Amino acid sequence: MPVRSALYMGSSFTTTLDLETGPDWAPLEAVARVVRQSPDLPQFHPGEFMYMATLHAARSQVRIHLYKHVDTRRYLNLDDGGHAYAYHYRLGDGHAANFGGRYRRYRNFLDALDRLDLQAFERERLFRSFPPEEWHTSQWV
Repeated sequence: MPVRSALYMGSSFTTTLDLETGPDWAPLEAVARVVRQSPDLPQFHPGEFMYMATLHAARSQVRIHLYKHVDTRRYLNLDDGGHAYAYHYRLGDGHAANFGGRYRRYRNFLDALDRLDLQAFERERLFRSFPPEEWHTSQWV
């Protein structure tokens, strides 16, 4: 596993929760299409995720979408361009009602995919709620 500081680029930044914007599946769908083109990457389908929230970073004008995997319960946080972000807890961060947390961009998208732990389906023979054989029949083909 890489050294923690080597996983990320830039500094962490705070976000605010956007309660006005509805779910935006476009970033996840775009990333899923790219992943599908590379069989060496852990494969996933957008239908395996729940949309949790939209966050805004005021300084960088970044909008981050939080997608939670139904089975692994792990997050894939993507901006509109498909870049992945990790949540970073810092003691003393705000507790305002609209505080969205602190995030930092992954240097490499593969590290974000590794954090989803999709390999557990093969390694531990876990049940997958949306099995690959059903992917071709869904709306996201």
